[in-house]
Amino acid sequence: MKKLWMILLIPLLSGCWDSHNIEELSLVVGSGIDKSKKNDEIKLTHQILVPPGTSLQENQVQQKYKNVTVSAKTLHEAIRDSLLITNTILTNHQRIFIINEDVLKDIPMEAIINMFIRDNSIRRSCLVLLTKKPTKEILGNSEADDIPSNVIFELKENERRTNKILPPLTLGQASASLQSDGSFAIQAVDIKGGKLILDGAGVIKNSKLVGVMSADDIGSLNWLNGTVKGGIIEASHHGKPFSVEVIKRTRRKITTELNGEHLTINISIGYTGRLSEDWYTKENSFKESYIKDAERVTEDKVEQDVEKIIGKLQHDYKTGVAGLYRYVENQHPKFWKKNKKKWDEIFSKADINYHIDIRIIDFGSKGGTK
Repeated sequence: MKKLWMILLIPLLSGCWDSHNIEELSLVVGSGIDKSKKNDEIKLTHQILVPPGTSLQENQVQQKYKNVTVSAKTLHEAIRDSLLITNTILTNHQRIFIINEDVLKDIPMEAIINMFIRDNSIRRSCLVLLTKKPTKEILGNSEADDIPSNVIFELKENERRTNKILPPLTLGQASASLQSDGSFAIQAVDIKGGKLILDGAGVIKNSKLVGVMSADDIGSLNWLNGTVKGGIIEASHHGKPFSVEVIKRTRRKITTELNGEHLTINISIGYTGRLSEDWYTKENSFKESYIKDAERVTEDKVEQDVEKIIGKLQHDYKTGVAGLYRYVENQHPKFWKKNKKKWDEIFSKADINYHIDIRIIDFGSKGGTK
């Protein structure tokens, strides 16, 4: 019996036969794609973590990452060519994937992410972002020796504090959107004042970049989508500015109506908020009529902003990146099956009615005036 147990234990003593020391691997945390100076090539930049404890010369500072840039005709070829200058690439922990605007003006996004979707080692949860600057510059911008990919990834966590950040777009979500209606918005990243910032977004239609939205446009789009999780609504009453902090969404209802081939979309949404700042010296937050007036002005401001972004989507970009097609698909399946290839045209001509109800349930420790 003892001999049998010894025989069974022998394979366990051999360890992991295919294991590698961490120092022998290139752990990718972020990637970027730019156009190469050669017209038929693209440029891939990998941001690779440098393991701590790497041998250093005297007075040298330990670098937390290194960037490796390679040009090739395809992304897979670029990855393989990068092995000429770095260790085996491991993408299991990649957090972000950045695409330069110029790339999507010439190459379909579906082609750009094709290799990443096919590669089982890359997480579908990897975030996809856009930039007007070279991705090599974005991935090379670090402050206090921070890792740029981590800085960008963590900035997305601020969507509960501002409504000017889009909900995270993952690699899996981008692929699914490209396979459905093909229109969506993608968060942009930039450098201002030497710091990495999230600023604006790109509009993707039929796998190509057709426009760029500002940070304010993103805020309006989030209100239209009902994806606002926090942030401030700035308005004015009695000739003075005030702000309402968003607390949470209380309801959202979307109905669609058909009159022949003409579509009407009705959106009704509710939020609670807190009167966080008020420059009117004669304010009286304890007075119900005063709060009701602030609510009305706030609702008007949001509805005006949403009306502007609807105009841009319908007339400038001519595409429904708000994802409203899902409600048409669910509520009018026969109509959708017949017209889904003409969705952008239908959306551009549709009537979109948007109504928001904001209830101010808190106004802080400052109350009314006598």
